Amino acid sequence: MKRFFLHATIFGSLILLTLFSVIYLLPVDRDKYLLAIVDKHRLLETVPQPRIIFAGDSNLAFGLDSGMVERATGYHIVNMGLHGGLGLLYAMDELKPDLKRNDIVILIPDYTHYAGNGVGDNTLVEVTIVLPKIICTYSYHNIVPFITSIPLTFQRRLRGLLFPTKEDAAHRRSNFNKYGDAVGHLSLPQPKFKDVESVARFIPGLADREDVTRILPSRVNDELVERMNEFAAFCADRGVRLYLSFSPIMEWKHGRKKEVDALLGIEKDLKRRVHMKVFGDPLAYLYPRDYFFDNEFHLNKKGREIRTRTLIESMRHEPLLSSVAQR
Repeated sequence: MKRFFLHATIFGSLILLTLFSVIYLLPVDRDKYLLAIVDKHRLLETVPQPRIIFAGDSNLAFGLDSGMVERATGYHIVNMGLHGGLGLLYAMDELKPDLKRNDIVILIPDYTHYAGNGVGDNTLVEVTIVLPKIICTYSYHNIVPFITSIPLTFQRRLRGLLFPTKEDAAHRRSNFNKYGDAVGHLSLPQPKFKDVESVARFIPGLADREDVTRILPSRVNDELVERMNEFAAFCADRGVRLYLSFSPIMEWKHGRKKEVDALLGIEKDLKRRVHMKVFGDPLAYLYPRDYFFDNEFHLNKKGREIRTRTLIESMRHEPLLSSVAQR
C-alpha cells in the first residue's frame, strides 16, 4: 500500500510538473494581445489624479476614444477594458489594490456578463502566464474556474507549440495606445463575424426563438448583484466614486422589440438592485451593423467615435464626471 501511494504521488507530481511547464515555461509571443494587461496595470499604478478609470471588457478596448474623453473632461483616463472571458468579477477585483481616494471608476461591461455570476473562463489562467501577480487579486469565486480551466489552457499551449499561429492584426499588444485603447483595428476593413443574423442563416428560425436573448438578459443574475454591491461597498469605504453605464450592442434586424425590451429591463433592474450610480441611456448605444468591427460589441472607427461622443454627452449630466472643475 505504501508503494502504491508513493507511486501515485510521483505520478501526480509528474503530471503537475508537466502542466506547469507547458503552461508557464513555454515562450510567449511578446506582442500577444493579453500582454496588454501588463501595460494597463502599469497605467493603473502610475497615472496621476484626477483620473477616471474605465473598467469592463473588450467593448471598452475596441470602442472607447479615451483621448477624446480626456480632452472633454480634463481628467486623466485609464482604460482597463481587455477581454470578456476574464469575467466581471475580475474586472472589479483587479482594480482594488491600486484604487485611491477620489478616484472615479466607470464600469461598462457588455450585457453577456449580466446573465451569469461574473466568474471567468480559461482566460483567467492565460493572463497569469503574462502577469503572474494578478492571481493575487482573484476572489475565491474565481478560484474554481481557474483550476478547472487548467487542462484547457494546457491543451491550447501545447497546440500552440506544435502548430504555431499568430493572432490577427487587430488583436496585438502593440495596438494599444497610451490610455489603454486598442487602435490597430481602426484602419482595417470589417471582417466576417458571427452574430444573431448570420447564425440564423445556418439555423433557420433562430432569430425568433426565445433563447436568442442568451447574450441579452432582461435582468441581472442574483449572485452577480451581490458581487457588484460588494464592490460598491469596497469603493465607498475607500472614497472611490463608482458609476455604471451601458455597452454598445448591435441592433437586430429581426426581433428589435425584444432587444429593446431586454435593454430597458436591464436598465430598470440595475437601477433598482445595484448600488452604483447608473447613468446614460442603453438605447443610445444600440447601433447598426456597419458601426461594428468583428463582433456585436467591438466598434469600428465610426462606431467608436459616435459611442465616445454619446458617452461624453451623458457624462455632462453628472456634475462630477462632466469636468475636473466640478470636483
